[in-house]
Amino acid sequence: GLCIPKLSRSGFSRPLADSVCVAAGRSDVAMLQPSGGDAREVLVDAAAAPGAGAGRRDGQSQALQVQAVPWSPIDTGCGAGEMAELAAFEAAKASHNLGRSRAIDGVLVLANTLLGGSGMLGIPHAFASAGWLLGTLLLMMFGLLSAFGSHLLQCSARKIGHAPCSFYTAAEAVAPNWTWLIDGAVAIKCFGVATSYLLIVGDLAPPALQHFGWEGIRRWQVVTMGFAVGGTLACLKNLSALRYTATGSIFIVLWTVVLLVLFFFRPGELFEPCGQDPIPCEGANFAPVGGASAVTLIKAFPVFIFGFTCQQNVFSVCNEVRNTTRRRMDLVIVTAYSLAFICFAGAAFFGYATYGDKVDSNVLKHYPQNNVVHATRIHPARLSLLALVDFVRGFRCCGASGPRLENNSADSVAFVQGEAWSARRSGAAFVAATLALLGFSFLISLIVTDLGKILGVVGATGSTTVSYILPGLVYSQAHPESSLERKFALCQLALGCVIMPVCLTLVFIG
Repeated sequence: GLCIPKLSRSGFSRPLADSVCVAAGRSDVAMLQPSGGDAREVLVDAAAAPGAGAGRRDGQSQALQVQAVPWSPIDTGCGAGEMAELAAFEAAKASHNLGRSRAIDGVLVLANTLLGGSGMLGIPHAFASAGWLLGTLLLMMFGLLSAFGSHLLQCSARKIGHAPCSFYTAAEAVAPNWTWLIDGAVAIKCFGVATSYLLIVGDLAPPALQHFGWEGIRRWQVVTMGFAVGGTLACLKNLSALRYTATGSIFIVLWTVVLLVLFFFRPGELFEPCGQDPIPCEGANFAPVGGASAVTLIKAFPVFIFGFTCQQNVFSVCNEVRNTTRRRMDLVIVTAYSLAFICFAGAAFFGYATYGDKVDSNVLKHYPQNNVVHATRIHPARLSLLALVDFVRGFRCCGASGPRLENNSADSVAFVQGEAWSARRSGAAFVAATLALLGFSFLISLIVTDLGKILGVVGATGSTTVSYILPGLVYSQAHPESSLERKFALCQLALGCVIMPVCLTLVFIG
């Protein structure tokens, strides 16, 4: 059988002398998953799994039923050295009743995180600075860099072996002196996301509501209502009413892209972006390479980075998806990012092609006042409010396992509180931190009306930290041995340390 080193409760930093063997009866068995069907079952001591303290009762170890699955490097994408890591991580997940969801569930959750945000509405404005050809290349480059950061995190989750894993538990295991960076990065990211969502509600909802008969509604009133509803829901411990939004939000995003395509091709009077005038409307410039200065172009980088930020949910997907081999998780990441890239590129190209370099920082604000556009505006505003709740709860649970894929469905997304954060914060502190975050976001959203500025600041700080700095830091600490991938991880870390101060300085100078 396979002998797995017994790790400490931190899951990584203090290995113990003894070990446990998986008595599978075969030497080629490494992958472990919850039992089912007629497959042969073996017993694993729950105490051998990192983070399995919850599986012990009165000093007695709890036996877990797992299924023996034949392993080969071709099947898993892992070498022999990673075989034990994978087995230990799956056993740790099984001890917490995790690892039961399908790979497609993970794809939908990551895609919903990427597409459900406000980044897609701001990328067309970034294209106005770069041009459609250079903008597409930048979009592809930042998408690949972000996907590589997600790859580094899923590799680190297996290496550390703690379940449920999160940004905080990973940093606590491999870089305990840097846990403050986790809290700060997630707080900044969630503050910016909450602010951008309130801006979207304030930009899109009032004209749509006025068009459908709610006369006299003003922007500050809609933002205040959004803050009241979002703040109340974000303080609840259970979001069962908001479970079924992941797939629905993806379809709404796809419809938004289709709407921009229809306004570009102008199939009828309902889809005329600027009357009978040719496009780009108002004689705007539409070019493969924009005429903006280098400073203006660099200021647009954080918008691309913001749009491709979903690393806060990579650990959650690793927790919930079964058989998290390197190849399987890479396929989940590549699929989600490919879907996001197609939607981002479509919205950016056709939005920029329709309004040229005069496109608004929130692309939907530029389109005509008709039933189709206003109905479309209401849906992103509603989804922004729901996403605001999820992200704020993510701030409160930044030391936890993150979103939980319950009932083996990607639609069932609910945040669960983790032992790391709850051990450090009282219930009153939960509410205080949530209200402070939302209150500050509320004040900023009343003052600032330019979505591009918020995306620029948050993209340069929180998004850069979450997408570049933290993945490089966690991976390099979890994999101290020299390798080409570790060198790339250090490059990712260094790139983030350069992008943050440069872009942030340019944003404020502008």
